[in-house]
Amino acid sequence: MSRKLNSEQSFKLNHRVLLAGFASLTLVAAGCGADIYESRLLETKAYFEYLEKVNSALNPKETPFEGIEIRVPKPFVLLQPPTPTAEGKPAEPPLPPSEDPNRLGHHSNIELEGVIASWKATVRVETSGSDWGEGVAYLHLLSNLSRWEAKQSDIDIDPLRYFPDLINVLASRDAFSVVTETTDAPWPWTRIGSKDDESRHGALSRYVAKKAVEYIEIPLENRPINVAFYKLDVKDVQIGLLLIYPRNIDPSLRLESRIKHTLEWLKVPSQPPQKKTNKPATPSLF
Repeated sequence: MSRKLNSEQSFKLNHRVLLAGFASLTLVAAGCGADIYESRLLETKAYFEYLEKVNSALNPKETPFEGIEIRVPKPFVLLQPPTPTAEGKPAEPPLPPSEDPNRLGHHSNIELEGVIASWKATVRVETSGSDWGEGVAYLHLLSNLSRWEAKQSDIDIDPLRYFPDLINVLASRDAFSVVTETTDAPWPWTRIGSKDDESRHGALSRYVAKKAVEYIEIPLENRPINVAFYKLDVKDVQIGLLLIYPRNIDPSLRLESRIKHTLEWLKVPSQPPQKKTNKPATPSLF
């Protein structure tokens, strides 16, 4: 025989049920909070481990052109541009070809267009004996920014033809002597982070702004150097990194990994340089 609960008994029962439910929700919420905290802690740890790896691989930030920031791999050192001749002073002697930032590394008879900055490094190389030797590596930062500046006074200049023109120079017989790229026969570019690149560079870090970077390793026969050309487009701004290094470089330097970090931290302007006017600025009322 069933027995009905009076109002007081019903209230006590409902109260216990509510308390039990609240306690359960509190424990679940506390558990979720602990999981979130643990996840954030692990993420922070991973980020600082990444920063430590980057700082051990790259030099401090440089700003070789307005709007461009770059951190180049250790042990590369900036090649200083020629010193401008002061008025009334004798001209400075020309730079040795191997120290001229506008000359293609290991090909001093080739002058590059659009050089933003160049770096040189003395690197350890493997030799036939048990001792290590020394070799030289070069890194060129190239861009069509100079064409955009020149176009402000010459409308016939085409900044967007910069990459094809540069590739023609690199492919020439005096440089790397390879078949140049054409519309009908493009070079086999590989995008960093793609499946085709998993074994080489891997994906760019998620801790930095996303970039679409393509590269190609220019095949050189019977030469003791390797060449890798990296390129990216930011709207109408074209940026290239040309890496030239000894084929027998010490693999522990992990130059490809360092270049990937350089590309991750590379910042470029999203707009071409604008012509500066001498008109006085109009004061704002707000």
